[in-house]
Amino acid sequence: MIHTIVAEGFGIRHRPVRMEDAPFLFWLRNLEHAKGKVGDSAADVASQEAWIEAYFERENDCYFVIETACGVPVGAWGVYDMTDESAEIGRWIMQPKTPAAIPSIIPGMDLVFNEFGLHSLRTKVVSSNRRVILLDRQIGFKETHSEPAAQIIGGKPVDLIHMEMKSEDWPQIRKNLMPMALMLEVQVRKWEQEAARAPHLSSVL
Repeated sequence: MIHTIVAEGFGIRHRPVRMEDAPFLFWLRNLEHAKGKVGDSAADVASQEAWIEAYFERENDCYFVIETACGVPVGAWGVYDMTDESAEIGRWIMQPKTPAAIPSIIPGMDLVFNEFGLHSLRTKVVSSNRRVILLDRQIGFKETHSEPAAQIIGGKPVDLIHMEMKSEDWPQIRKNLMPMALMLEVQVRKWEQEAARAPHLSSVL
């Protein structure tokens, strides 16, 4: 069921990952700003396809591609380890120089708290990923604790910052984000038009 859910808003669509997304996901996860900060990534497109194949067999795990209303991919994210009460959010990577980050947050969080009915959302961020930590704070996540040398990425131990958002806090956070999301929606639609005129902006092949 969760592998068929689509969420839309602010010029952005979240739709479940498909096998044909493997080249895009491989490219996205190997961008310079993502390497070493989101876990080890596939070594090639075939490995990414194998990961997606295994993902399709897992329960309580939903991986989304973030795209514009006309289907230009701009990022990806996942919600996993879901129980009746909570889940972890991660794998959230956006293309650089796109205005879609904040506009994508509201449909994503609405999906988690309204469609999935979760009461809390956890995330773990590599401590060196200051940009994402600042973004998470901006959208309402609160730090709970840090975990030294908690994960091995690229053969090296990394520290993790643990953060959490509660469902009861989301309505006010959503209200606070609305003005910025509405403003950036205009930029998302403009970026989409530019991508249509310049195919290199919307293709990774």
